[in-house]
Amino acid sequence: MNYSLSIRLCADGFSFLVYSLGSGQLLLQESLPCAADETLADALERGLQLPRIAGRHYERVVLYSTSPSTRVPLDEFRREDMLAVYRLTFAGMSPRPEDMCFQVLPSLDVVEIFTLQSSVEETLKSHYPSAMVQGLYGTMLSQVAEMQQGSTLSVSTHAIMVDGGVMIAVLRKGRLHFANVFRAAGNADKLYFILYVWKTLSLDAWHDSCTLYGADEDLYEELCQYLAHVDMRELSI
Repeated sequence: MNYSLSIRLCADGFSFLVYSLGSGQLLLQESLPCAADETLADALERGLQLPRIAGRHYERVVLYSTSPSTRVPLDEFRREDMLAVYRLTFAGMSPRPEDMCFQVLPSLDVVEIFTLQSSVEETLKSHYPSAMVQGLYGTMLSQVAEMQQGSTLSVSTHAIMVDGGVMIAVLRKGRLHFANVFRAAGNADKLYFILYVWKTLSLDAWHDSCTLYGADEDLYEELCQYLAHVDMRELSI
């Protein structure tokens, strides 16, 4: 059997997910909190050596960073400007130049800029030299855009449930018009931010659509009270 390994860098450590490449079935999910006295790189090393993780041959290994991210148009992206753009967007953060990462989102013609400690990537590559590092939010946006290909809708809104909140993206004619992650503790807050974006961008409650990803039925039913076209789907990440 062929396997893939998906690793998410979370706020308190790592989450390891093992999938069957043939069926896409999730075979193993393991959370590994980072101990108070160890670095992120040390925690990743400990996780990669777990027998249930290390005892398989992986055709594909991806580590997803959940750091705050920003996006710039593809034709305006300059690698040497990444740090300046990031610091301008997140004034309270001071990443090191060696921790800057980027990911091209070809389906949206934008580049996602995010961060990952260089020692974490070095640890990953020492075990899996061909492993990829991607931004979780950018990867989700790419999947949403690919799922929208062929749609006749000129405007579509997408609310993706993420750890600790919701990412809301708006596409206009297949191009990224708006994207932001809002911290939200429960459905009431998520509903508020969805409707806030709706009002701010002057979207039409009767004609424009909203798709929820990873949401529960309660949020779906609540949103249906305000918007005429609401759908629910899942992402494969």
